[in-house]
Amino acid sequence: MVLTPEQKRRLSELDAQPAGETKKAELPPPGSAERLRTLWSRVRTSRLIPEILPKVVILGIIIIVAGHFIVAYQLYRIDFKSVLTSGRGTPVDRLWAAVKLQKEKARLLDEGHAHFLSGDLGAALATAASVARMDPRDARAQSLIDLVADAAVQRATKQFDAGSLESSLEHVRLALKYRPEHEEANELNLRIGERLLREAQAHYRKKEYAQLITKGKEVLKINPSDIAALNLLMRANNELLTRADERFIGKRYHDALEDVRLSLKIEPTNLRARELLNQISFFIETPDVKLRGITRFGKVKYATIQVAQGSPLYVKEGDLVRNFQVTTIDPEARTVKLVQVYTKEEITIELTKPE
Repeated sequence: MVLTPEQKRRLSELDAQPAGETKKAELPPPGSAERLRTLWSRVRTSRLIPEILPKVVILGIIIIVAGHFIVAYQLYRIDFKSVLTSGRGTPVDRLWAAVKLQKEKARLLDEGHAHFLSGDLGAALATAASVARMDPRDARAQSLIDLVADAAVQRATKQFDAGSLESSLEHVRLALKYRPEHEEANELNLRIGERLLREAQAHYRKKEYAQLITKGKEVLKINPSDIAALNLLMRANNELLTRADERFIGKRYHDALEDVRLSLKIEPTNLRARELLNQISFFIETPDVKLRGITRFGKVKYATIQVAQGSPLYVKEGDLVRNFQVTTIDPEARTVKLVQVYTKEEITIELTKPE
């Protein structure tokens, strides 16, 4: 057999090594499982186990309980440095107060999430806002407010598409109450205002003034500078007062009063409406009349009547009390009947005990 040069070189190196220095084959390092088995074997045979095992168990229980409270109440969010170095009372008192506050915030946030999952967005936002007032830096409360505000806008959009403007506006305002800068809510709010204005204009053409006023005022709540809505309400106001004058002249006092009341909803300080209201009230008012007594002088029956804070009046059947005429005095029933001179409305008053 002929050896190669490499084999010859290797044999020469082996021959040159001293006896007993032959390199031992390297064993592979033990694996993780093998190391664990070795460690467990040493632990089992150790005399320290009976002494340290109870302590380890107790320490583990303490760690588990502490971890539960830390996670449940998120105590890791407490700024312990500021709590211990600032505020009233001892550091222990301040720390305990901070822990109780954190616990209360955690409870309220859980309650807010429960309201959100049940669909009660108003309660969820109110609860989250209460936490934010406790701690404006609480990111969890701000996150919940954002989440619920987005849900309110989504619900409002669906209601708007379905034609339910009142419910849609309610949810938009709910979102804007807590997030005034919410872009989608502001855009939807303007769209609702535009549709309400179109509906108000339709009511104006039909002379449906009550519905017009309600929707016109909603438009102005959304956009106080909406010129179209302002002009529409002013035109309606003028028409209402003109019609009230006509009805007053025609002795339709209750109809005239209704028109004046609608006018005052549009412009509560309108002098023309106030003057007309005073004129109408004279004809249709029901004074605060109290019956103080009934007596007879011969065959004539008399009643003692007191109007508001005035002095008692002695009247008989046919007499006038302001714009009311006494029609019947009934001593047995202890009542007096009066009729409104202009509207022919009848009222009955009963004898009361002296005050």
